[in-house]
Amino acid sequence: MTVFDALWRKECTIEPCRVAELAAFIQAHYLRKRPAIVELCLMMRHVGVPVGCVVYSAPCRELSVRYGGKTLELARGYLLEAIPKNAETWLIGKSVKYIKRERSDVEHLVSYADPSAGHSGVIYRAANWIADGRTDDKRKTPRCDYVDQRTGKKYGRRGNVPVGAQLVRVPRVSKFRYTLPLNPTKRGQHDPM
Repeated sequence: MTVFDALWRKECTIEPCRVAELAAFIQAHYLRKRPAIVELCLMMRHVGVPVGCVVYSAPCRELSVRYGGKTLELARGYLLEAIPKNAETWLIGKSVKYIKRERSDVEHLVSYADPSAGHSGVIYRAANWIADGRTDDKRKTPRCDYVDQRTGKKYGRRGNVPVGAQLVRVPRVSKFRYTLPLNPTKRGQHDPM
């Protein structure tokens, strides 16, 4: 087990990696699956030992229109329990710097905090992301997932459900949305206020 001291920030690095290298972290994440369209994976290492990761994915198409340019979604973040406080915000900040330096095509970042998992977005606010409402905040009816009563497996689309599944419709929890413009002076950037 890695031991962290007061200098842990100086002993940590982030580097790009393949999503396959993050399999153990993704399995330990509360969702236990990788996002559909992975755009960027960054591994956090402490003195060379993998201790966490962030995964950016392609968001739904509407978000690039909403924010006026290429948008990435911070879809997964995971750190080992032994990591000191504030490491999540540190890792997010380092990933943003990496994207600004290496991905000039990206103009906006978005992420979600899931209240059903006890998340409220504290790490995003600490990293200076902007609260931008909630998912489904303008819908008249909530979106639903389909859950197979026999297996407990959840399906986001009815077309993905296997034949013979015993389905129950479960309303989705509205998540908090956070956003970060990477070039806020550019005209057309989303202004949530």
